[in-house]
Amino acid sequence: MTFDVGVAERHTVEFSFNKFWGNLSIKVDGINIVRTIRFQSFSLVKKYDFRVGTNEQHFVTIEKHRAQFFAGFRPQPVHAYVDGQLVAQGVA
Repeated sequence: MTFDVGVAERHTVEFSFNKFWGNLSIKVDGINIVRTIRFQSFSLVKKYDFRVGTNEQHFVTIEKHRAQFFAGFRPQPVHAYVDGQLVAQGVA
C-alpha cells in the first residue's frame, strides 16, 4: 500500500507485509522507518505511529487488523490515517 503525505512538502509512505514470512516494512521516501519480522501476535490490531515532514509535519498512523483465528490464511485489513483522516485502505 502506498500513499502520499503533505501538500507543499510531499512524501511517499509505503507499507508492506508478507503473511507467509511475517516481514513488515514501512518506508518514507524509500527509507525504512519500521522493519520487523512478526512470528506471533496477541493483539488483534497493531498500530504504527510516526511523524512525516520537517517544515510541514503530519502525524501518520497505520493500523493492521487481523482475525482472531487462522490469521495467516485470512485477509488482514490495513488502514492509514494522516492527521486523523483516513487516506488509504488495503489488505495484507
